[in-house]
Amino acid sequence: MVQTFTVGKDNKIVPIEWQKYVGETIIDRIVIRKGQRIEEKSFYEDKVKAEPRGNAYCIGNGPSRKGFDLNKLKATGQTYGCNALYRDFIPDFIFSVDAKMTAKMCLDEVGRKTIHYAPSLEVNRRHAKGMIHLIPNNPHWISGSQSFWTAGVHGHKNIYLIGYDFREYGKNQLNNIYQDTEIYGERHNDTIFDGWLKQFRDMIKMRPYVNFTVVHDNPPEYLYHLQTGTDLGNSKLMTYKEFETVLTPGKI
Repeated sequence: MVQTFTVGKDNKIVPIEWQKYVGETIIDRIVIRKGQRIEEKSFYEDKVKAEPRGNAYCIGNGPSRKGFDLNKLKATGQTYGCNALYRDFIPDFIFSVDAKMTAKMCLDEVGRKTIHYAPSLEVNRRHAKGMIHLIPNNPHWISGSQSFWTAGVHGHKNIYLIGYDFREYGKNQLNNIYQDTEIYGERHNDTIFDGWLKQFRDMIKMRPYVNFTVVHDNPPEYLYHLQTGTDLGNSKLMTYKEFETVLTPGKI
């Protein structure tokens, strides 16, 4: 189970994001000396020091967000995205966990334009401590899930998901607006889709004090369980028309 709670100063159990993330110690490399396995470690200080501002808008790359102007999100909150999103829109925070995608994003110097988060393995591999940052309290999820995970770690209480389509367009389909472009293939296996949905449900359950809203005009049937399940009372669905009222400045 991913750690979402910790012990506060008064010895009370509190959500982990209520404790400021300052960084963490990670393994730089593993060497064998005289038959002994030695882990060489370094402390990576958090230089992002993110503070929540307004709503959190997590942008997935599913086809359902086609036609929506992502620039509308900037006035009322912070944006979280992943992978090839930077080709069309620069969010406040962007995530990659795949080695090839991370390498490409480093080559394109995405970290000079926004905060680029990646796992410790990729931070070490790229030797780019100033260009990419450790995913805080990394749950080791896929990149799209890392967006809403980190929005929670940053302390957001209202998280909106846009372009999170999961398995909507059929079994084993890639279901990504960047399908067949550089680094992206044609299809995913079914396990990937199951993982996406499980991670989202786990996140909702682990953070009952956060409100999650999936923005979608034609949500697949299984997403309706998010607002009808008794264990997921902190989640709901919303159309893009309804979402427009959220984006009105002054409402946050």
